[in-house]
Amino acid sequence: MEKRLLILPSVLLFFVSNAFAEIKPYPLPDDLKVLAKKGLDGVYAIRLNEAEKYFKEAVKKYPLHPFGHFGLAMLKWAQLEYKDERSNPSLDMEYVEQTDKVAEIGEKWVDEHPNDAYAYMCLGGIYGLRARLAITLHRWLKAYFDGRKAIRRMKRALKIKPDLYDAYLGLGMYEYYAGTLPGVVGILSKLLFISGDAGKGIEYLKICKDKGYYNATAAKLLLIEIFTQHRSKFSNPKLAVKWSKELRKEYPIHPMMHFVEIVSFYEAGMYTRVREEGFKYLENIRKKVDLYDEKYIPRAYVAVATAYMAEKKFDRALEYFQKAFSVLETSKQPGRWAVWALVRTANVYDLLGDRQKSLEYYKRASSYEDEWGFSEKLDDFIDDGFTERDMPCQLPPP
Repeated sequence: MEKRLLILPSVLLFFVSNAFAEIKPYPLPDDLKVLAKKGLDGVYAIRLNEAEKYFKEAVKKYPLHPFGHFGLAMLKWAQLEYKDERSNPSLDMEYVEQTDKVAEIGEKWVDEHPNDAYAYMCLGGIYGLRARLAITLHRWLKAYFDGRKAIRRMKRALKIKPDLYDAYLGLGMYEYYAGTLPGVVGILSKLLFISGDAGKGIEYLKICKDKGYYNATAAKLLLIEIFTQHRSKFSNPKLAVKWSKELRKEYPIHPMMHFVEIVSFYEAGMYTRVREEGFKYLENIRKKVDLYDEKYIPRAYVAVATAYMAEKKFDRALEYFQKAFSVLETSKQPGRWAVWALVRTANVYDLLGDRQKSLEYYKRASSYEDEWGFSEKLDDFIDDGFTERDMPCQLPPP
């Protein structure tokens, strides 16, 4: 899901004994708290220059505290995830270097200030953010081990300050993903007695949504993402539509929140609304409405095309998928949504019974370096094809 931007990963909450509750937390300076909040609000609104100003001021005032540095790492995440749509390998490396720096600063700080719950939350958050990126790229082992680091730091944060409700975001993420991630990660979790409870994770995320100071919006976005997971037992598209409308009202000129709503409409089976909003999205791009960048054109066309595909209007679906992948002819950096349009085009030809044509498009999609974790799906489609049993398919790329 594209709601993935704006999400500030934290960490985990475990049972806190009365003895730990007596620990006196190291206070977070009021001006640092305000600067961090303003910076994070800028990230959620994709006002990255404005957010950078606040985070740099925080670093200038408190160069040894990890809060401001964590905010700068969040800017890299937002640019990678949203502005560059996870299609910029060089930015990926910059992001890893930034998170390494934050981890180093944070570990040194907590060595000297062992009762700073907010610093531990930053540390857990930075490891959690790395785990989140690994999940989106299907790098399961890296996600697991970065998640383990996040757990240890945030466990300490919540022992120091049990009412740090923002940390429920990390707890919820851990419980949900540990309970639903596939393959070797699930096996490792069971062997190390760290299996998650996805339902409990959802409840923790709701606590953060309702009581969090920094992470309430992030928790709401993550819950929408969970509630729009295709064919998931936790799917709740009706509530996702309600909450996505609330976010659109709060952020009326915001391409990511707009697309969150589009995906919610799709999972709710509201295909006409998907197309209406998809065309509005394209119109905003054409009119150069603030933040609606031309690089988002493929995703809008994919949304329109997938809605037609769900209704088995295959000629119209192929028309708009072609518009989505046509940008590959002139783009210097192949985009995730444009390449995904090639995959969906192949799916349509499978449904039409033209296996030769479908394999042509699968191979064309495979010719691009897989920066997004498409290979597993592509291999399945090449071997087994795409059938009526797969319909209606999910809207976003995996």
